[in-house]
Amino acid sequence: MNNKDMEAAYERYFAGMKGREPVTADNNKVPEIESPNRYIYGEDSAKRLHLIENSKMHDDWPDHHTVDGHIGDIEGLANILKQLCNAAWGNDWGQLSCDMLTGEDSSNIKLPQVVIDVNQRDVSEGIGTFKPILIDVQKEYNEDGTETGDAFLIYRQWFDQNIEFDIYGHNSKEAREIMTKLERLILSYTGYIKRKGVSEIFFLKEVSPRSALNYYENIPMRCVYYFVRTETIIPIRISLINKINVEIGAKPLTVEGVSKIIKEATSLNAKSEIEFDFFDGDNGITYEPS
Repeated sequence: MNNKDMEAAYERYFAGMKGREPVTADNNKVPEIESPNRYIYGEDSAKRLHLIENSKMHDDWPDHHTVDGHIGDIEGLANILKQLCNAAWGNDWGQLSCDMLTGEDSSNIKLPQVVIDVNQRDVSEGIGTFKPILIDVQKEYNEDGTETGDAFLIYRQWFDQNIEFDIYGHNSKEAREIMTKLERLILSYTGYIKRKGVSEIFFLKEVSPRSALNYYENIPMRCVYYFVRTETIIPIRISLINKINVEIGAKPLTVEGVSKIIKEATSLNAKSEIEFDFFDGDNGITYEPS
């Protein structure tokens, strides 16, 4: 979705509040709201759980370390929410980020402001394994499409996180109002956020501001928690591994060798998964089979 399409979608949704006519173009539809128990990964066509399968990487990877539009860190979530807040309330409403924004004096906190942080992170149960698994090996290409001779091992893992939203205002009333508007915005755009790459997101609870990670005695604030499930993609250069292998006397990796193991593991009859540590000598990738 480009900036023009995104703005049109926002205008349609907030037309009632802004007193404008909604956009009616068929290609500018507001993303539908998804129920919390449905998993959507990146693309609308990916209406299934991704377990062990090859994936097409984004053109701009590995800058964002994402696959099929997946967001693997809190910074990616903050960027999406910031765009939504700015579109809904205007660019001058305040700030939303992962870090407390201050002026030249660190005690001078900019208000209003929303700071999001990870309060707790656990490996997702029932999806994949407790360890990262090797799902793909992809050759690297330069700008003209020529192979560079290097490649990436692609690992995948899911995490369940309690994300804390610390909401600050000039006064208690402003903090409460921003909290309410933010909750309604996330609820209305749950489907959109998930299509942008967050696997799951929904409200958990509100707690006392004194329990917040970033509590300030004299600044009015509210604190709420959201459950957020993200998929982490871990890319590792084969050239880096082979450089280390030379030093420790291990056999070098090849794209063909790793591809063969992945194909065997993802076949219909295979029951094993390739875990992050493949230097155990039992698969023939890094050591000669016994």
